[in-house]
Amino acid sequence: MSDQAAKNLAALVQQTGASALVRNLETEVFTQCVGAWTVPMSVNAGLRRTCYINCPSRAFLDYGAEELDRLTENRLVRLAGRGALAGFSPLVAATGMDRQVQLNNWLVATNILPPANPQDWLNAFEDISTRHAGFIPVLRSVNSAAHAASLDAFRREGLVLLPIRKIFIRDYAVDQKWTTDETKDAKLLATSGFTRRPGTSFSAAEFCRAADLYAQLYLEKYSRLNPHYTAEFLQHAQAKLDLNLDGLFDANGTMVGVIGRSEQHGTLTGPIVGYDTALPQRWGLYRQLRAINHGYARTGQRLYNMSAGAERFKELRGGRAHVEYMVADFRCATRVQRRAAKVLAALFNRAARTLQSPKDERCESLKTGIERQNEAHSGQENPVSRPTNSC
Repeated sequence: MSDQAAKNLAALVQQTGASALVRNLETEVFTQCVGAWTVPMSVNAGLRRTCYINCPSRAFLDYGAEELDRLTENRLVRLAGRGALAGFSPLVAATGMDRQVQLNNWLVATNILPPANPQDWLNAFEDISTRHAGFIPVLRSVNSAAHAASLDAFRREGLVLLPIRKIFIRDYAVDQKWTTDETKDAKLLATSGFTRRPGTSFSAAEFCRAADLYAQLYLEKYSRLNPHYTAEFLQHAQAKLDLNLDGLFDANGTMVGVIGRSEQHGTLTGPIVGYDTALPQRWGLYRQLRAINHGYARTGQRLYNMSAGAERFKELRGGRAHVEYMVADFRCATRVQRRAAKVLAALFNRAARTLQSPKDERCESLKTGIERQNEAHSGQENPVSRPTNSC
């Protein structure tokens, strides 16, 4: 159904405006053919910074600044860090990537790419450059586990590959073994006493509650720079956009947690998760919610893209680290843009090598502000998942 879902998303944004669905997002959405597949395509004028999923300057700079203020107590370190970001800002601006046309943008942090061949993607990039002169064609969520052939082709053709995040992937088609923590999570879900209901049964008020639970975690606890999804988005996404929600309800019928899953082309992701952060942490709501998606991935033998952050939590549940890239096509850009992009890519790749995980020498990792903030809060989000207390 992904082709129809892409058309539904474009029609929805054209009808309501992007900010009715994601409050801190300004963009237009259309569709684009990539080989035999139809995908959503966002077009950003780049006049102002919008949500990071459509705006590299927001992701690269603003998250870093916020991280310094929230997580760094030393005033001198904060000042030095802000100075570095200030020096970095003109380079990001010179690339012009905020003025972009993004392929396969489902308005979530982690997109699932259709199984198009590399030439199909290159043809789509060229078509965008022809029809949207002055814009940079961009593709996110390209990872070294699932898209190695495309990454090699993009490099050969001179596209710019920016290593953005370390993500965690488990392929349940080949790895069915239960880990200790995965077993404990499943048992907790089965015995906690909460009632589980699918999003197809949600009332309008419960979609509002689901949006609030997401906001409690990702906006209030993590960062207001994360996508601010509305109840309208969740309701339409459940009905028309290949997003399936599950809610956990207490004895009074109040929703205490929600998780969403998107399943396309044999891959599962969890773009929505939230819970009542005022409830006791010992209840393990986050663990229970994640266990729901692990259960779906296991039953369907899916490749589960767990996205970034909370590294130890995901490793203990069978996730393996891989690097995720943002791909940008500067072949039709100005000379200044091409030069800036080349320098930016060199810096990103150098940082990726510096932060390479000692546990997996094959994986390069560039920890953006988004990932580092998620890691910093993962202990608050799920303290009982730590190796010393994973029951």
